[in-house]
Amino acid sequence: MRRTTTLAGVTDLFSSREAEAAIARIEQQVAEAQVRAAQAQQVQADIDAVRASATSPRREITVTVDAAGRLAGIRLADAAYDLRTDTLEQLIVETAGRAQRLAGEQALEISRAAFGADSPIVERLAGEIDREPPSAPPAGFRV
Repeated sequence: MRRTTTLAGVTDLFSSREAEAAIARIEQQVAEAQVRAAQAQQVQADIDAVRASATSPRREITVTVDAAGRLAGIRLADAAYDLRTDTLEQLIVETAGRAQRLAGEQALEISRAAFGADSPIVERLAGEIDREPPSAPPAGFRV
C-alpha cells in the first residue's frame, strides 16, 4: 500500500525510497536497451561483412556473394571458356546457389551467437536459408 502525504496541496505518491528505486529501474532499463542497440549494430556490421565463395566441382568458376546472396564476384578459369554456353550458365547458377547457402549459414551463426538459437529472428533466417530457390528464372531472364 502506498503512502500518500499531502504537503501544502501537493500529493507525494512515492516515498523517496520508492522514487529512488523507480529511477534505478528506469536507468537499468535504459542501460540494457543501449547494450541491445549496440549489439544489434555490431550484428548488422558483422553480417554486412559476410562474403562466401563457392567453386564449381572442376574449378571452372568461383562465385562470391554477400550475406544477402548478392553477387560480389565471378572468377572464370580458362576451362570455363571451353564449356557450352548453356552448361556455363547452369554451372554459374548452381555455384552461386552454393555460395549463397554458405553466406546464409555464416549470417545464421552470427545471429545465433547474438540472439540465441530460439530467437524468432534466427528461426526466420534459418527458414530463408532452407527455402528452395526458384526452379525457373524470373520473367525476362534467360538461364
